[in-house]
Amino acid sequence: MNKEQYMNQRSQLLAQAKQFLDSGDLENFNKTKTEIEDLDSKYEAQAQAQANYAALEGSAVVPAALQNLGAAGAPAVQATEHDPYASPEYMTAFKNFVCSRTPIPEKFRNEASSTTSDDVGAAIPTTMMQEIIRGLEERGLIFQSLRHLNITAGVEIPISDLKPVATWVGDGASEDQKLSASESVSFKYYGLECKISQSILTSIVTVAAFQKLFVELAVEAVFAAVEVGVFNGTGEKQMLGIFKDKRVKNVVTMNPTEFASFSAWKKKVFAKIKKRYGRGKFYMAEGTFQGHIDGMVDEKGQPVGRTNYGLDSEPTYGFGGKRVETVEDDVIAPYDTAADGDFVAAYVNLKDYVFNSNMQMTVVHWTDHDNNKKKTKVMLICDGKIADPNGVILVKKGAAA
Repeated sequence: MNKEQYMNQRSQLLAQAKQFLDSGDLENFNKTKTEIEDLDSKYEAQAQAQANYAALEGSAVVPAALQNLGAAGAPAVQATEHDPYASPEYMTAFKNFVCSRTPIPEKFRNEASSTTSDDVGAAIPTTMMQEIIRGLEERGLIFQSLRHLNITAGVEIPISDLKPVATWVGDGASEDQKLSASESVSFKYYGLECKISQSILTSIVTVAAFQKLFVELAVEAVFAAVEVGVFNGTGEKQMLGIFKDKRVKNVVTMNPTEFASFSAWKKKVFAKIKKRYGRGKFYMAEGTFQGHIDGMVDEKGQPVGRTNYGLDSEPTYGFGGKRVETVEDDVIAPYDTAADGDFVAAYVNLKDYVFNSNMQMTVVHWTDHDNNKKKTKVMLICDGKIADPNGVILVKKGAAA
């Protein structure tokens, strides 16, 4: 069963389930719901089996340098015929390197990256990197919403290249506009590292078990770090977060009375949303939405904050006609526990946030001489910042009036 067949079957079953639900036939609705869940499980198992088979045969794909994906999601992957890092032999060597610190065989080493220090690194196998990217696409809600690029560090990129604008021209040739520093963005090489417990990895015996656990740990770490970085990154040796970016000028402070009033939200927040930035979403902590936004009504008693429950997905949140995405508390503080002056919500289209990385990760061993310990970490070179800050609106918690 290929993806097209799977999607067709699923669409037909969803249509049947909707008919049963509308007619009040709950018995058949529940049967159809079970069929949908079984179909999802079957397709997921088949996709996983295909990925495992590709790894065993050494015919996996390699994540080439990221193409300019524009508004697309995570990086695409392309097949290569002679990729030594996609072979079962390298996968085994990499497992031994991570779990027991066995040196990578000479034929897999990059002589150009040799070092005189006792830090030792190894590239993550192609098949595992593909699984990590797939995991980020599926689980990383914020990650998949970003604009992904792979450009050289230090190069000034005009914002007009990232968000082009069409203009009318006459008979003469058009002229390129000269952009100021505030109308362009550049990126640096920052290392995003996640440390993995050596005690967990040393107990693994098979390559398949190692790949599964390593991918899960790496996805979880990268997903969490990127979420925090997008909103709270300081810009010093890390991504520049929206809350720390001085180019964002639309900052609204709302006291408790205003925060609970949709009339105040309309005047102070919704009124600032320009038409061209109307595709943005609200981002806030789960507690903020559940405790303050969900169930909010307008002056006429009509609900403006609500939760919708679909047949095949998680509940979706809405506020004043805009989608709401909830994040972890360490990304955006919940309103009830936030201090006065803390950011508690953000309205932004994350396609305007650029994440720059070639999505090539390495594992590094080094010796901590101060503590007399050997340590292991995963490194991803990346940077990120908002390209167009004009569509961002930040909400701060104000003191009680």
